Amino acid sequence: MNLKLRILSLSALLFAFAPVWAEESGAKAVCELPHPALPRKPVQTIRPEISILCGANTVTQTVSMPPTQALTTTPSPTGNVSSGSSTLVALISAAAGVLGALAGGLASYLVARQKAKSDLELETKRLQANLVATERLRWLQDIRERLSDLYKQLDLQYDLLKRPVAPASRATKQQQLDVMSSDIMGQCNMITLMLNPDKSDQAELRDALQQVLTFMQAAFQQAAASNHTEYARLKKAAFDAMTRLGVETWRQVKSLS
Repeated sequence: MNLKLRILSLSALLFAFAPVWAEESGAKAVCELPHPALPRKPVQTIRPEISILCGANTVTQTVSMPPTQALTTTPSPTGNVSSGSSTLVALISAAAGVLGALAGGLASYLVARQKAKSDLELETKRLQANLVATERLRWLQDIRERLSDLYKQLDLQYDLLKRPVAPASRATKQQQLDVMSSDIMGQCNMITLMLNPDKSDQAELRDALQQVLTFMQAAFQQAAASNHTEYARLKKAAFDAMTRLGVETWRQVKSLS
């Protein structure tokens, strides 16, 4: 009988300690931030009572158990510093990458903008040079054609003036000379207006035209005493002036390219 009671008492003790062991074995560490220490209360011993009914006898057992304490884990300051340093390095690296990309993009944009501006200025100058060259060549060709027509009429008029004329045909001849003179004066005035007297090469051609007109007026007054040598000299002077004007114009056109 005593042996049975001892066995039952031991079973009751094991049954009472089993929940405590399970709670302690399954407990988890809780990480908490550091906080100021609070005053601890005195530990109170828990005294549970266990009663076992065995037949007509009742066995009562009181067990003293210390209270369980929660495990607290204080984070290491070194771990916090390492984590903060890693985060700071990552942020600095990311910022440097972003700034590098922005700087590279800005530099590329500025270089492209400067190149586009230079190309635009170069193309503008080229177009202006082509326009000026085209206009000068057109102007030169226009003067050449007008001077050629002018001396074609001057040659015909001078030849007609030298021919002997019968008294009956004198009126008809005079009419022809007047028509030719009108055309000659128109061409001569047009060429004169197209020339710049402030430039030596153009002023030379202008003077040559004035001299030939003066000569033709004198020839009309003295038809019988025409001076062929003087007319030839004036004609040559006009053509030489036209040639020099063309050379100078071409030189200016080439300097633009």
